[in-house]
Amino acid sequence: MVMRDQEVEYLILAVNDDSSIMPGNIQARVACRILHLTCNLGHQRAIAVGLAHLADLEDFDAVVVMDADGEDKPEYLPALIAQHLANPRSIIVARRDKRSEGNTFKLGYRLYQFIFGLFTGRKLPFGNFCLLPQEAAKRLVYQESIWNHLAATVLRSRFDLVMLPTERGNRYAGESSMNLSSLVLFGLSAISVYSDIALVRTLFASFILSLGAVATITVATFWKLFTDMATPGWASTVVGSMLIIVLQCLVVSVSLLFIILSNRSQRGFVVARNYSDYVLEITDTQISP
Repeated sequence: MVMRDQEVEYLILAVNDDSSIMPGNIQARVACRILHLTCNLGHQRAIAVGLAHLADLEDFDAVVVMDADGEDKPEYLPALIAQHLANPRSIIVARRDKRSEGNTFKLGYRLYQFIFGLFTGRKLPFGNFCLLPQEAAKRLVYQESIWNHLAATVLRSRFDLVMLPTERGNRYAGESSMNLSSLVLFGLSAISVYSDIALVRTLFASFILSLGAVATITVATFWKLFTDMATPGWASTVVGSMLIIVLQCLVVSVSLLFIILSNRSQRGFVVARNYSDYVLEITDTQISP
């Protein structure tokens, strides 16, 4: 075990996201707790419930979030702990320098990264694999956005980030359920963390597009009235098309303004206060000799 030489005490918390294969009477050599959820929430919300459960505990220094399927390599745990000891108030994130998925998934992931940057102006080079100090864990579970996307919430938090270069591992068994549809939803969930910034950027893009349409109308009108080179019917077609664009931009702008104002006045879901509604059972494993 990679933690055998580490002078730390630790508890393994496994979140059972309403799996169809229920674990039996597990015996382990270390303390292990299983959090059984009432229904399938998806991996992001399952992580949020697990963090909220741990945040209620007082006797821990840090939390490591990682997949249990082997894609997040346990070999990097000592490096995460070492970085935490050197930067005790920072969040240590595992930057993905190399992935193990197929080319199709890699292409989709690059597209997701591009769209995320386009709407937010930020880069998100890491996923769920990270180390959260106690202060960060207790504060992040009060962020409404953690219910949708942990990594984007960490990126937007005011905590300092220390990036540890890592390689994505191979699954112990089975295949990932992440397909194109789930990747699109995953990307939209990340953008939703920056929904206010994404809406403002879309508003600016709509404004610039409408200015371009107005400029085109002005040029077409000038060309029609003051030159003899205009093709009959050309100016009317251009002006009509540009007026439609201006009208659509106006509708989009007004709608986005109402959405922004509405989101700022609404109270969202706080996982720290409501996570217990999704916990069906908590079981502690028997420690074998």
